[in-house]
Amino acid sequence: MKNPLAHRSLISLAWPLIITIGVGIALPVMDSLFLSIVSDAAAAGVGALGPVLFVLFTAIQSFSLAGANIAAQFQGAGLMSKARVSWNLQIILALGIGIAAMLIVWLLSGFLGKAMGLKGEALAASILYLKVISPGMILKVFQTSLTNLANSQGLTKLNLASNILAVISNGFFNWIFISGAFGMPKLGVMGVAMGTTLSWIVMVLYLWFSLRNKMHLKPRKVHFRRGVGVVLPAWLRIGIPAAVEPVSFQLNQVAVTALVVRLGMLATTSRVYAANLALLPVIFSLGLGTATQTLIANQVGSQNFSKANSTLKKGLLGATSFALGIGFLVALTGPKLLGVFTDNPEVIILGSAALWVDMVLQPAKAANIVLTNALRSTGDSKFPAIVGSLMMWTIGISAVVGFGYGLKFGLVGLWAGMAFDEWTRFIVNLWRWKSGAWQNKGVIKPKT
Repeated sequence: MKNPLAHRSLISLAWPLIITIGVGIALPVMDSLFLSIVSDAAAAGVGALGPVLFVLFTAIQSFSLAGANIAAQFQGAGLMSKARVSWNLQIILALGIGIAAMLIVWLLSGFLGKAMGLKGEALAASILYLKVISPGMILKVFQTSLTNLANSQGLTKLNLASNILAVISNGFFNWIFISGAFGMPKLGVMGVAMGTTLSWIVMVLYLWFSLRNKMHLKPRKVHFRRGVGVVLPAWLRIGIPAAVEPVSFQLNQVAVTALVVRLGMLATTSRVYAANLALLPVIFSLGLGTATQTLIANQVGSQNFSKANSTLKKGLLGATSFALGIGFLVALTGPKLLGVFTDNPEVIILGSAALWVDMVLQPAKAANIVLTNALRSTGDSKFPAIVGSLMMWTIGISAVVGFGYGLKFGLVGLWAGMAFDEWTRFIVNLWRWKSGAWQNKGVIKPKT
């Protein structure tokens, strides 16, 4: 099997990813829109739990991505037998991780909303949503693993197709369950959770049957035995630290959301709706960051460090430029966009103000996505894990509390604190890349 990434450009790999991620981001935004039809309280309750679920999703994504990056390094070095073992080991481990994720969500469904400070209808909606969606976590883990494997082979159009199918099916099922079409009862929050789970089923089936023959995905006991000895040690060495920084970031967002909830329902609802719109600039950042990561992992595997450095520069320039431009457009049109979710003028005014602060945040966020992904793809995952986590829980959270509560700027102040955190970490991550320490961190050691 030839190396499919040897002659791929960043743009050719990134544009399907950008569309794919954009379509994928439409899923939670669509859920929020349908929940707003039920009530603002339902949308706020489930939306407030978004960062909590993203903690779990991010841990799964980071660990899965580490496995895909290791396989890409083996592939770049021409070690195809080890690459195939890595692919199949990832599928085998997905089952166990999925069961664990399901149990975590189910067992904590009654606790999380209360811990976030939710009450009344918002709390009831959050508990119901988590209980219904928990079995689908097994599907989510499989979908994440298959998506990362497809990306590692440059099969980004395949993921685009699966996301389009998911959005169409999610919209269809949500419409049925919310409106009561075809004689179905109106299920409200339960219906939205069911629609999401059914859309994950569609994605998994499509990806599995598409990739099974292309990548020789036929998991066997021999893959597990060989993988445990050959691949798993490197996977744990890179994967666990790789998960620390993004998981720490999402936990930080949980803390920020809890601070928002304590400001009241107006701030909570405004944050949920504004955060949905703030995802739009992130689409380009994630797309370019993932493409950059995929190429750099392959280039590091073939010891082409100068090309990896060039790829990083292109990814940074593209991601930050798009983030600033899209962030400005979102802030400029914020009142009209927020009007799609609610007709409450107070929510629209507060959410619009937060979006202007978010415009300042987005370029630094984009740069951090590209830089941390690039560092992890080379095997240098401990630095963003340790330093990034320490910074966001010291400098970052202090800025959030200081601007939001100390200076009494409320939701806008909390958002300004997050922007300060992103810009500070960007400077440190850029310094780490320029130091060149990442060149000695891969699973394929430099030739002497």
